[in-house]
Formats: sequence, structure tokens, C-alpha cells
Amino acid sequence: MSELLGTYLRDHLGGAQIAVQLLEGMCTHQKDPRYREFAKGLLPEIQADDNALRSIIESISEDPSAIKNAGGWLFEKLTRLKLGHTRSVGLDLFESIEMLSLGIAGKRSLWKALQVVARADRRLGKFDFESLLRRADDQFQLVEQERLQLASRVFATSNEDQK
Repeated sequence: MSELLGTYLRDHLGGAQIAVQLLEGMCTHQKDPRYREFAKGLLPEIQADDNALRSIIESISEDPSAIKNAGGWLFEKLTRLKLGHTRSVGLDLFESIEMLSLGIAGKRSLWKALQVVARADRRLGKFDFESLLRRADDQFQLVEQERLQLASRVFATSNEDQK
């Protein structure tokens, strides 16, 4: 497999680690039980996708890059400092959920690209990209619904504050 595919997969693995760590932080530190439960429900699915991606990387004989994993960890820590997503229900949480939404959209694009590549690379033929795509679609709908409800709550409050 090309070095380019390995790089692409490792980049997505870094993104997956950001999502896992972000959700773990929400499960542990989010004060609002609604968002704690939201994170607890979504986390196992995101972890399953992370495991699927790791299996794909192993199947093409690529090792996950320690640098990418460390970069993902560092980015998540910086994001937590910037967003403070784990402590309140406000813009910080909204931006965290939006980041999850964008990440899931990117993951869906990854699965579609790999589905196409699998036609020419038999090492990828054992993976059920159609199921991975459906799960990403379901995750996106769930996260997007939560994001839009939170947008209404966060931005309606800030408009009332300005009156």
C-alpha cells in the first residue's frame, strides 16, 4: 500500500483519538447529566470505530504513528483549555459537540474513500465499510441533533443577556 494511504489513515487515527478523549472528558467532568449521558452513549461507538481503523491500519502493515497519537493527545489537551468543554453548558460545550460533528463527517468521508480503495486492494476487502458508513450516519444524526438543540439554548441565552 502506498505511503500516502498510511499517512491518511494515521491522520484519521489522530482525529479518532481526539474524539475519544473529548468524550471521555465529558463523561468524567461534565456537570450536566444530559451531556454526560450523551457522551457515555456515544463513546463506545467512537471507540469501536477507532478499533476498526486500527485493524485497517494493521491490515495494510502500517503501524500507528506515536507522533500522531501524541499530537492528538496534545491537541485534545489544548482544546480542553480553550473550550473548557467539560465543566459548563455554553459555547465551550457547543464547540466541543460541533467538533465531534465535524469529526464524524470526516470519518464518514474516510469510510467512503476506503470503500473505493477496497475495490483495488484485497487487504481492505474484509472490512464492512457499508456498516461503518451507516454507523457514522447514525452518529452524525445524533450529534447534529444535540448540537442544534444546544445552539438554540446557548445562543438564545446570549441574546437575552444583550437586551
